[in-house]
Amino acid sequence: MSIVVRRAATKDILPIQRLVARAGLSSAGIEHAVAQFLIVENEDEQIIGAVGIEQYEHNALMRSLVLDSPIWTGVLTLEFLQVALAYAKDQDIRTVYMCAKSSSPLFYQLDFKEVKKERIPKAVKQSTHYQQTVDESVRVWACELDD
Repeated sequence: MSIVVRRAATKDILPIQRLVARAGLSSAGIEHAVAQFLIVENEDEQIIGAVGIEQYEHNALMRSLVLDSPIWTGVLTLEFLQVALAYAKDQDIRTVYMCAKSSSPLFYQLDFKEVKKERIPKAVKQSTHYQQTVDESVRVWACELDD
C-alpha cells in the first residue's frame, strides 16, 4: 500500500472536517486554515490522515492530528509527524506547539517538551484552536526546530 502526503487544497475542506469530526476533535476554523494542513491519501486518493500547522510568524500550533486507517502503525505515525515538522521548518517556523490531554512516547521521540502555558507566544494563545482546546486538563508541548 502506498500513501502520499501533500498540502491540503480547498477541495479537501469537507473531507478533512469529516475526518476530524469522526475523531471527536473540533473542526472549527479548518475552512479558514486549509492551506496550513497536510493530508495523507491512500492509493484510492482517500484522505486517511491530516494535521494542521497554523503559523504565527516563527511559531506554529500543530492541531487536529488524525490518522484513520488500518495501515497506520507507530512507525508510519512517526514518519508522518517527521514530515510535518520538516514542512514546518521549510516554512521558517522555529517552534511548533501542540496541545494534548496526555503525553505520548512519540512526543519525546520528536523532541517535544512540556512547557508552561505562560511561556506560549501571545499569537499562538490568541488562536481560535488554542482558545477552544486549552483548559486545566490540557498540557502544552513545544518542539524547537533547529537549523
